[in-house]
Amino acid sequence: MPSMRAVLETRQKAAAAQVKHLEAELQRVRAALADAEEVHRRRVIGLEQYLEALAEEDAPST
Repeated sequence: MPSMRAVLETRQKAAAAQVKHLEAELQRVRAALADAEEVHRRRVIGLEQYLEALAEEDAPST
């Protein structure tokens, strides 16, 4: 039977590995979020420009 110290050290190492894994996953998710936010920002700008162009097209000429 393993000692209490060995059991606790094994648990601590497993917890540290889980933290490292989750930190890497968090970095990946943050990068994906930043990419998605940039795509969203560009699409909002594109839609606004499209709507402005439509409004100008529909505006009566003076």
